[in-house]
Amino acid sequence: MIFILNLALINDIYRLKHLFVSNLSTAEFNSFQLELDTLSSVAKSTARLGSLSEFTRIPEAVLETPLLLLHTRGASVPHLSYDLLQMVSTESQILQMPLVTLVDHTKNVKAFGKGIAEFAGLKEYLNYVSVQDSGTTTPEGYHEKNSVSLWTRGGRKLIDPQTYITCIEALKPDMFQAMVDGDTTSNSSVKRVRRSVDDTVKFAGICANLKEKSEVLKDTPMLACITGGYNIKERLRCITELKGLDVAGYVLEGFHTNGESATNLIWEDLEPVLTETIESLPDNLPRAFHGPVTPIILLKLVSKGIDIFDATFPWLVAERAGALIFPNTLLKGNAPITETLPSVKSQALITPKEKDGSLENENSKDELVDRVFEINIKDKLYFNDTRPLVEDCSCYCCRKYSRSYIHHLSTTSELQGPILLMMHNLHHYINFFRSIRLAIREDQLQGLHSTLEQFVTSRRS
Repeated sequence: MIFILNLALINDIYRLKHLFVSNLSTAEFNSFQLELDTLSSVAKSTARLGSLSEFTRIPEAVLETPLLLLHTRGASVPHLSYDLLQMVSTESQILQMPLVTLVDHTKNVKAFGKGIAEFAGLKEYLNYVSVQDSGTTTPEGYHEKNSVSLWTRGGRKLIDPQTYITCIEALKPDMFQAMVDGDTTSNSSVKRVRRSVDDTVKFAGICANLKEKSEVLKDTPMLACITGGYNIKERLRCITELKGLDVAGYVLEGFHTNGESATNLIWEDLEPVLTETIESLPDNLPRAFHGPVTPIILLKLVSKGIDIFDATFPWLVAERAGALIFPNTLLKGNAPITETLPSVKSQALITPKEKDGSLENENSKDELVDRVFEINIKDKLYFNDTRPLVEDCSCYCCRKYSRSYIHHLSTTSELQGPILLMMHNLHHYINFFRSIRLAIREDQLQGLHSTLEQFVTSRRS
């Protein structure tokens, strides 16, 4: 796999400055250096354009970054069959396949012999195996000296690096994440943070050695993990101790425990740690950040130089009967929002009384999440609403069905409800990433961010 960057260094003052790489072979992947154009200055906030290409199994695939990984559970996109996924997008995509949802099936996949892509009937899609499911909260505090805990449907399973690589060999992914101890948050103790780094470095070293000896995986790109919680010193130590490994990129782990915890990240806490970490990483390798972060936090991460994200946010929204309605394109001028949407309160603003169930409409008693980027289609406001989920949206759901129909499906727990919502949300998010790449090219990333901020402000009023 090759990662080619056409980097754009941007801020409010400086125009786009392009960097390029040329004439690179697959063998040069981990050793090539970027050729930089002369820059008059370097912005502190950098967004990157690039591409992933020359994968062994599908060499013709070229994936542009910032890149969205399509989230799967059990090797399929939740609620979507192969045909329905093709109706959402026919472009080249890469599927994120969490091992925690596949570990119970690796023996069957190994017996099949052709890898998880063909086993799942998705052979034209590239796939990337991660350790945990970034869309589902990972229980904290279950630490073992030489293993990590995977919480499967059958309960907790301990997995060591040797077993992990055996599972990866059975799945034969196009790219995979090194085993990691990412169990840290902003509240983690210094001892826990230090232990997470020690274990992550140890696991990465073992995985790299086993990968090198494996006939199945020796040419498969592996992403190393950077842990250390919110401790800058520990994150820099992690980077230093991983430098000797032959890796294809990095995953920034340990900022949250997956699931809803990722939607509640506080940028002021995250930003200084993230900045120091990224500045110490090589420019020529991709950086990934897993978890259902909000669109605004995602744009901030892009502006700092993160290249790869996953589609857990649109899935989480669909699971709670939500439809994404935030602005996902570069608007011409300052186009006003044409619909008066119900106001919402952030989680921090919900009072104890409201948490007990006194809120009406979008803040129901069983939802303590911020729904500012979506509408709750179960809300009675949409009982007779004949409009599509989003005006001018070209997804199958918005072209064929009304809000009132999807409201009916959701309130009566019909199986078609989450299917249509997932089709819309994934389509909406894929278009959002197209807009992000366009915004970087046209030096409009700040404009896209401002549009989102204005939208959030309008819904908070």
